[in-house]
Amino acid sequence: MPTRWNRLITAIHDELKPYPGRTLGTFRDALAIVLAMIAAMVLQLPGISLALALILLLQRESAGVTFRTALEIAGGAALGLAGVLLWVQATDGVEVMRFLGVALLVFTAGFGMAASRFPLVCTMFGFYGFVFLSSWDTHRSASAIVTTSLYQLASLCLALGTAVVVNFFFANRHPAEALHEELHKRLQLLCEVFQALASATSHRQAFSALHHKLLQLAAAGDAPLNQLYEEAKSYGAELEPGLHFRIGLLARSMNTAAVLPFEEHDAPSAAALASICETLLGGSAKPLPLPPHASIAARSLYLRLSQYATGAQVTAPAPQARVEPATSFALFRPDAFRNTAASMYALKLTLSAMICYTLYNAIAWPGILTCVVTVLFTGLSTTGAMKQRQIFRLSGTCIGGAIALFSESVFFPNMDSITSLVLLAGAVALLSAWVSRSPSIGSVGVQITFAFFLTSLTGFSASATIAPARDRVIGVALGIAAMWLVFDQLWPLRPSQALRQIRDRIATSRDAVFAASTLASLGTLRQQVSADLATMQTLTLSAAFDFGHERGREFIRSRRLGREIEAAAAEFYLALHSLEVVGADHRH
Repeated sequence: MPTRWNRLITAIHDELKPYPGRTLGTFRDALAIVLAMIAAMVLQLPGISLALALILLLQRESAGVTFRTALEIAGGAALGLAGVLLWVQATDGVEVMRFLGVALLVFTAGFGMAASRFPLVCTMFGFYGFVFLSSWDTHRSASAIVTTSLYQLASLCLALGTAVVVNFFFANRHPAEALHEELHKRLQLLCEVFQALASATSHRQAFSALHHKLLQLAAAGDAPLNQLYEEAKSYGAELEPGLHFRIGLLARSMNTAAVLPFEEHDAPSAAALASICETLLGGSAKPLPLPPHASIAARSLYLRLSQYATGAQVTAPAPQARVEPATSFALFRPDAFRNTAASMYALKLTLSAMICYTLYNAIAWPGILTCVVTVLFTGLSTTGAMKQRQIFRLSGTCIGGAIALFSESVFFPNMDSITSLVLLAGAVALLSAWVSRSPSIGSVGVQITFAFFLTSLTGFSASATIAPARDRVIGVALGIAAMWLVFDQLWPLRPSQALRQIRDRIATSRDAVFAASTLASLGTLRQQVSADLATMQTLTLSAAFDFGHERGREFIRSRRLGREIEAAAAEFYLALHSLEVVGADHRH
């Protein structure tokens, strides 16, 4: 078998293998999906098939964050319905104005996704707004269209409400303590692994057990830690500056440690890495330096662990920040109207969507409506991230559609009660929920749920046609083709270009720390850097999907820029820490 296929199979296996908390979370997600489906069946509420997959978009580990995310999704859908009804009423449903309405809707949603502080609200505004507006193309009565739209909104609220209730009963009640325990557990494991590597008397069986734990936690990535972080913030917990940055550093350190060449390890390098882990765990001894012959991987790991410890360092004195409450609510990012990137992104997204919408109306094929939905859900700014999301969407749609076709052919003819439907839906929900909790391919699970329920759960009786699955796959392929033309051929933005912009923004934020006059402005800078770091992680992963003749160079540039961004972020948090230390000294 070719090496490329071996790497692909290994990567998929790593994404799907269990890690602590994955099994329980999967059952919780599946329970929410099944309960929402049963409630919709009992209430005879149409439109639930569109809403079930959105349960997997929630931040499911936190009751507070889950509720806030549910409000954002429901709020975006409600705004979409309100905007569509106002537009149709103002334009009297004229077809030309409806075409312009779709363009205006997609542009507004795209600009909000790129420039606002609530991208999920804008995504749902565009998604549900288009679903509601496109329903007027069917030329049914206004009363029937409005009733169907309201039912779809009610189904969405039912699904989200069910998920919020389920997560409330299973949520962690002390997220800040749990977060610090998880960080300590990971540092302790790294320390034990490197101590075993540095020791000549360590048993291979004991080391294999430690390495297995390391692989499990590395596979989990930073998603569980980030969810605990968001949950702790929602509870109002006092979190030290730079904690979000250190979460990302520790997760990447776990990934690096998991693939170090253990068979030919260097004992002095392992001892140095173990010593810095001991220091991070509270030890008083000074970390050992790396030997000159240490490998590149060991040097990278040592650098990240050193950056993790920068919060304990203090630089030159800085002026004390003055405490003032925030004076206004900021809907958009500070550079939203100064930087043309958001407008260009919205224009590219609108052009892609309108190409699909024009073709979909020209050939009068309502079933391929998913072409525009694909544009809205996979329209990321860089070519690598866009191709990554498109591959995941097409893969999930094909898998979910295949499961739906198999179920309609084999299981549906023999179903005579809701019990059998619940068992089948529960099995598919378990599969999609498990995939959705993967560190990198989570969106595949969401698409499996979308494709299965939109194909099989078209009403309150068993579906007897395979056309929906065929139409949805064709629509997804058409949307991908339109985006390839616009985003990749006409106006490409490579991951390295976006990473370079992030590096420059973080460097600017670092310089702005000492010029900040209020704690509110410092908080804004901290939020911007945290958001940029999260984007950086996505972009560095997506660089591998930027296919082309310069793919190798693009991948290397992205990795180098990722390291530069980490270094700039470490300097930012070090400056922030020194400012707070000096402020505390002045208060005393």
